[in-house]
Amino acid sequence: MNPVIAKSLIVSVLSGFAFYLIHTYLHTDQHAADMDGISAFLGIFGTLYSILAAFVVFEVWTKFNKIAELIAREAQALEQLFRLSLYFRDDDFTERMKAGIGEYVGHIVEGNFRLLAKGERNAKSGLALRKISDIIRDVDFNDDHDSIVFDHIVEHYGMLAQLRTERTNESRNRLPTLLKIFIYLSTVFTLITFLFMPFTTLIYGLMAVIIIGFLQAMIFQIIEDLDNPFAGHWRLTTDPFARALKHIEEDYE
Repeated sequence: MNPVIAKSLIVSVLSGFAFYLIHTYLHTDQHAADMDGISAFLGIFGTLYSILAAFVVFEVWTKFNKIAELIAREAQALEQLFRLSLYFRDDDFTERMKAGIGEYVGHIVEGNFRLLAKGERNAKSGLALRKISDIIRDVDFNDDHDSIVFDHIVEHYGMLAQLRTERTNESRNRLPTLLKIFIYLSTVFTLITFLFMPFTTLIYGLMAVIIIGFLQAMIFQIIEDLDNPFAGHWRLTTDPFARALKHIEEDYE
């Protein structure tokens, strides 16, 4: 079973058990006269909470998709950079470029975004990217054809470096701590309110609390996982980089 669903089911069952204990021993059904006031409170609070939860989930989902796109574009840019080197009339330059890209991708795959998950940069891949710039800087050429190709390579390397910087910065961004605390406290308060709701019929109360508990646990996990796209159940991988290197090694022999 999906671990997110399993955890949500556990929370929903525990919530149902807690409601049963509260309903049985505190006799909350005897306060049914207060239902109108509680319903009014839940109507206002629930509207505010639903708007906030939707905003936060949308925000982290948008960031998750943006980082995934940046990873794909960076991997594609590496392959395009190597293709440009093929137009250069220097086989040694092409081989050095291939080795440089291989080293860069190797550090990324080896690191598997573990440092980014902690909010830190991968220094090894950064050094490998600078080695690629050294390879480009040290190349020699003496004709117009190579001059045109060189200009394209320099321009493309600049785009690659920009993509890496943007991808790294976006990956290290997290939701503001105060906002996360607020949404989590709101989630807990919503569940607690339902636990003390004066349902006169036990089965209806259990159904409501179990469903609310399940949904609240799902929201909590979705926000946590998507806010850090390199940890948890939904996580981004280095597969696009590995595929790009495989294409370079196999398709351009």
